[in-house]
Amino acid sequence: MKLEKIIFILSLIGILLIIFLAQNVKQTQTGEITSIKYSENKITIELENFEEKLILFDTSSLNLKKGDKISFQGKSDLYQNEKQIIVDEIWKIE
Repeated sequence: MKLEKIIFILSLIGILLIIFLAQNVKQTQTGEITSIKYSENKITIELENFEEKLILFDTSSLNLKKGDKISFQGKSDLYQNEKQIIVDEIWKIE
């Protein structure tokens, strides 16, 4: 009986750990910039063959332009019924 309780508790801990890791793993995606719009507090990027727009709020010294290939990580979001990705990290592929 005691062994069954230990196995049950370890199983629950394992399931909770898997759920936690699945929510915190960030997937890296790549694409080519087809449109980029700079404003005072954000950058909006559209990528080729990519439905969502990329939104960057940290606009410190990014030297990106149309045609650049980039990789990025971020979270999907819905704003005014439009899908977008709030970018956490972005870098240019040379």
